[in-house]
Amino acid sequence: MKKQITAMLLALCALGATACGAETKNTVTLSGSTSVQPLMNALAAAFEEANEGIDVQVAGGGSGKGIKDAQDGTVDFGMASRAIKSTETGVEYRTIALDGIALVVNKNCSVTEVTTEEVFALYAKKTPVQGTIVNPIARGATSGTRGAFDELIFSEESGEKVYLKDVGLADGVAELDSGGLVLTEIAKSTGVNAMGYVSLGSVGDGVKALKFNGVEASLENVKNGQYKLSRPFVIAWKTGKELSEAAKAFYEFLCSEAAQSIVADEGYITVD
Repeated sequence: MKKQITAMLLALCALGATACGAETKNTVTLSGSTSVQPLMNALAAAFEEANEGIDVQVAGGGSGKGIKDAQDGTVDFGMASRAIKSTETGVEYRTIALDGIALVVNKNCSVTEVTTEEVFALYAKKTPVQGTIVNPIARGATSGTRGAFDELIFSEESGEKVYLKDVGLADGVAELDSGGLVLTEIAKSTGVNAMGYVSLGSVGDGVKALKFNGVEASLENVKNGQYKLSRPFVIAWKTGKELSEAAKAFYEFLCSEAAQSIVADEGYITVD
């Protein structure tokens, strides 16, 4: 597979990416979502392997920062782990992958599944889940994962849908700056009564993903639409900005079958 991907990358360079093989070092810069960052690092490494003259620099900071940097033209591409908002003007964008949002608890937690109402009550009111989960952990305000989560979690107690984004978090809900920090906190022995949310592709040892409304958090269930907590991974760039040859070459790679093979290998969902 690796040889195949490399061959496809080299073919892309041969199609007219003049930055490939350049004697001087060219740089492509990205910033934004820490959820997109691990996937983008893998994509950048594969691209650099086939393009020794190009350096791809990937920084975090959150989806909001990524879009702002793209609007300002301070990076070639901003990364967001949510849909672009109607208020975020002045950028063009492309979805490079899809991802689920996994609700995670400590592997020793007795809870195995939750409902939308239970999750809403935990984050909006700090109402314990099944008498066990009492400590909700959220992402920071600029996080794309947070933005997508807040738009997907709602309550219908009043007879109409009330979304978490409209009511906000309850006092005392912890807010962490990255999915990695959420996973670390919940994996601790003291995290047995906590719940957080992270990219489905980043769930690892020490935590377990809960069923949501009876549906397992899996790539297959995100693809078939049964698992409802999902969002796009997006790159954005300033409207009208002339991309460098290196940035153009990297963009063409992100649109390629080679890149989508890496998306699948990294545990995310491919797009056409």
